[in-house]
Amino acid sequence: MAVPSNTFESFDSNSIKESFEDIIYNIAPADTPFMSGIGKVNVPQTLHEWSVDALADAGANAQVEGDDYTAGSRSATVKLNNRTQISAKAVAVSGTIETVDQAGKGSELAYQLSKAGKELKKDIERAMVGVENAKASGSSGTARESASLGTWYGGNIPGTATSADNYSVGGTPSAEPAGTGATAIAGGTNRTYTEALLKAGVLKAYQLGGNPEVVMMTPSHKQLASAFTGVSTAYRDASSMSVIGAVDLYISDFGELSFVANRLQNANRVDILQMDTWAMGSLRPFQTKELASSGDNEKRLLLTEWTLVAHSPNANYGIFNLTA
Repeated sequence: MAVPSNTFESFDSNSIKESFEDIIYNIAPADTPFMSGIGKVNVPQTLHEWSVDALADAGANAQVEGDDYTAGSRSATVKLNNRTQISAKAVAVSGTIETVDQAGKGSELAYQLSKAGKELKKDIERAMVGVENAKASGSSGTARESASLGTWYGGNIPGTATSADNYSVGGTPSAEPAGTGATAIAGGTNRTYTEALLKAGVLKAYQLGGNPEVVMMTPSHKQLASAFTGVSTAYRDASSMSVIGAVDLYISDFGELSFVANRLQNANRVDILQMDTWAMGSLRPFQTKELASSGDNEKRLLLTEWTLVAHSPNANYGIFNLTA
């Protein structure tokens, strides 16, 4: 059909109101599974210290009746420490943008602070699990840095070439790292993440006294893990036979393990974790500071000072040198 002559249409109008939703959509991921899942402690100094200990190995213990006893040697506790790290985001908005009406925002300053807070948490999650970073004491003009997760694995990284879970640098097995947060793990020859590596890691952590319950990995490694034979079930609901694409539960010889994907995880490492052995120490909790205005603007600083506390490093296990 033809449009009648002189019909006024929407194409002719200059006064149609803009169609603009009063909401802002943001699909950028903001989840921080490691930081959200560990404990929280307050720390009083930029150098935070704690002690770890272990029981002696079990041995034969049959005693003669009426015997006299001499005290045996006892091992001292081991003192560990980590440095606090300052993480911050600064925000500045003009007086005009804070005053005008905007879609989806009551206050530009509040909106930008909310975004900065999520970004700051992602930065801390990355510093904890996404990099291999040794602690640094800092100096005037140089930032202090907290040791990342991978630097705390010590006795649970065997250094034998034949071991299924060996840690190697440049393809050659290395000595075991100190496991004190002082040594960043160097890259070596990468290999595919397999169920054999996972089983060997769980075994080692259990042998050293751990009871791991979480396996944290990249999304691509979680897809590989979905095919492991220890996966508990392939269905969400047996009655509806609705297949799960992402596996959450793995039945090991030493208990159930939850598979957790972390977008900020180091691409070449999988972590087998006992979550209650880790904590985020706060010297200064998340806080907002008002900064001096330099003109027609408002400035805020979102800041926290934190450290990663490894209360029992050997209860955990890191599988290094994995193909991303």
